[in-house]
Amino acid sequence: MNEAGLLRHALKAAHAIVNNAPFVDELAAGLLQSVGADCVCIDICRSWRTQTPSVTMAGEPSALSAGEIDQWMTLSADDPYLGNLLATGDPRPYRTSDFMSFNRFRQTSIYREVFARYGMRHLLVMAPRITDEDLVLIGLTRRLHDFSDREAHALHPVRDLIATALDYQAQTTAIQARVRASEPAAPPRRRTFTERETQVLALIATGHTNDQAARKLGISPRTVRKHLEGVFAKANVSSRAAAVAWWLRQTPITPGCSVRVSLTNDAPGDLD
Repeated sequence: MNEAGLLRHALKAAHAIVNNAPFVDELAAGLLQSVGADCVCIDICRSWRTQTPSVTMAGEPSALSAGEIDQWMTLSADDPYLGNLLATGDPRPYRTSDFMSFNRFRQTSIYREVFARYGMRHLLVMAPRITDEDLVLIGLTRRLHDFSDREAHALHPVRDLIATALDYQAQTTAIQARVRASEPAAPPRRRTFTERETQVLALIATGHTNDQAARKLGISPRTVRKHLEGVFAKANVSSRAAAVAWWLRQTPITPGCSVRVSLTNDAPGDLD
């Protein structure tokens, strides 16, 4: 077993996790190479009590069918590691032989229905993460000989490192969600009036009629109406009073400036 290589693969996976980068395939291959297992299986399940996990495998077999995954989930209560995990909450690496002899394991449904078909006799499993929602399991299997005490011990810091990275990822994701939820809504896009539209509005707001505003600005009443049409469209209003009210909400009133808006006959679409 290459312990230095094992830790390098764990560090690389942890770095990927905290940066929200893919890590499962490379970690599975690294564990397979460093420990010398026949198969490495990494199961990641969100809402694990009700949902089917995402299963990544390295070695032989290289994959499980959907039916095999469903069967494994159905029989998982018979798995000695999961039974201990759910009973004690202890996520550390354990071998099946830590709980029972091979002859006894061979009598279990999960061995007969799942592991026996591939000739996998010896298992070592650890849980980098288990919460009410999330479950992450890493399992290593062998056909010929059990995992040694040294190999089991060497996987403890690997589990701890992956667990810390997954916890960090979960916490930062939760904080980011809270920040996004508390951020104020983006202010409405400020509408930009032309200089002439602003001049027309300022005069209308101080009580000028279209004709008076036209004389004041040296333009025709028809042109004043055109400018008001542009204002109505930009402010999404349909009357002079509404346009002026909207404009006043956007524009501070100059001290000493008297604002007078006549609402008489101010029907929707009134430009006069």
